[in-house]
Amino acid sequence: MAKKSFTTDNPVMQFISQPEPEPIRKTTNRKTPAKAPALPETKSRRVQILVQPSVYEAVKAKAEKNGISVNEAIGIALKKYIER
Repeated sequence: MAKKSFTTDNPVMQFISQPEPEPIRKTTNRKTPAKAPALPETKSRRVQILVQPSVYEAVKAKAEKNGISVNEAIGIALKKYIER
């Protein structure tokens, strides 16, 4: 088996060593960029909390009475807390 010669230039290096061309930027006549419309949040964060069993049962009972889930009741309580 013949030894590989590393003295010759590898043709691949011509492509690797060349700088990438600058992307073409579209220009508009607007002086200020348009604001994107506010989108509703689509993802939720998962949080694990510890509560006393009696507190959980009270929240669960009140949530059932109001026709909502415990998760929704806790979310409402947290929103009220941050709005104070």
